[in-house]
Amino acid sequence: MYQAVPALSQLQQALGGSFVSTRRSTLAAIRRNYPHSQTAKLSRLLPQYSAGLQVLKQSSLIVTGSPNNALLKTLPAKKIMVFHGTYAPFSVEEAHAMAHFDQLCVIGWRMMEVVTQAGLAHKATYTGYLPFLENPQKNAAARTKFLTSLGLDPAKKTVLYLPAGRPIGSWDFLAEKLVRELSNEFNLILRPHPSHAVTARLKDTLGFFKLQQLIKKRGNAYLDLTAQKLAYLFAHGDVVVSDATSPAEESLYYDLPQVFVETPKYSQGHAQQVLINKNIAATHIKKVMQIYGCGLALSIEKDNINKVIDAALAGSNTFFEARQAYFNYVFGARDFNAQHALIASLRQYA
Repeated sequence: MYQAVPALSQLQQALGGSFVSTRRSTLAAIRRNYPHSQTAKLSRLLPQYSAGLQVLKQSSLIVTGSPNNALLKTLPAKKIMVFHGTYAPFSVEEAHAMAHFDQLCVIGWRMMEVVTQAGLAHKATYTGYLPFLENPQKNAAARTKFLTSLGLDPAKKTVLYLPAGRPIGSWDFLAEKLVRELSNEFNLILRPHPSHAVTARLKDTLGFFKLQQLIKKRGNAYLDLTAQKLAYLFAHGDVVVSDATSPAEESLYYDLPQVFVETPKYSQGHAQQVLINKNIAATHIKKVMQIYGCGLALSIEKDNINKVIDAALAGSNTFFEARQAYFNYVFGARDFNAQHALIASLRQYA
């Protein structure tokens, strides 16, 4: 899946090797955003004749974001698991399903708790969050250059809308509504989930076309179908509107104010029930749900979009300590010592 690429790309750039995927759309997106990367397709129907399988068979080291035991157990290489997204709803059972890996690249202390409970601490390496290696420094000149390149006004605050994928994501409820109702005092960047944008169906493509027409009328808005690296959106945005999933947590690297969307399909109550249904411990659920204490709620049915976003920006300092504490719990320190240590150890092995 393309959402695993920002983590894997950091290792691929440092170590070499090829991206292997069953999805043509993922490989096309990799070539667009990481043009110097080698790629190979793994055929679902006739894998034995595909270039992707030959690459995997010849590898001494496979680093993947997919716990595909059926395929991986047939390959002799050392196998390492990285994680796409931040894995907030991560259960002990899901950790057990990764026991076939030689090494688990643990994002932070929240994940380490679960891996330890699963009895896999001996396979865990604290690596920090690998996509953070791609995060640029914030500065006014870079912001102006980036926003101008998207046709946006650097003098205006920039709202990032980063929904979850289907079936829980708020895109169908909020994307068009934001374009129509968000004040023109703001820039607006809409980025659907990669599973929606990269592997778009005909219905999705038609929806994106309609949205582009509305964006042209509005001005100061940009639809990002993964043409931009997410790290650069975070670095140059001012407030995040999300479904309280991975992008919200990742954006805390830059301490961005948060707005959490509540829809009939997914809300704080739904999020808690998902964790309960996965048999996650009550103490762990309580910690995970603290993400909602890092910002304001936006009810699709009740709230005025502009008032909530204005309040999130004006009251950013109110949630500063909550954002910092949650970031530390999920990721740990904002330094790259662990990431560079992983790269050094893998380079030595490879």
